[in-house]
Amino acid sequence: MDAALTPPLRIEPLHVQQVSPQAAQKRIDDFLHEYRARIVAKNSGESSTSAQLQKLADALNEEHQSKH
Repeated sequence: MDAALTPPLRIEPLHVQQVSPQAAQKRIDDFLHEYRARIVAKNSGESSTSAQLQKLADALNEEHQSKH
């Protein structure tokens, strides 16, 4: 019999802060830059998380561009 599955953790925000699309884009870009630097430093071959984060950053940038 298979092991029982455990549900994923539920994350509940404690605080909500509104940020502009430009600030959100900058934060994501900064995070991606730092994340990639850590991946390279560790010589890790894992790239799926980085790819998903890049897709998110691109989608937010595209959304911002279409509104202006």
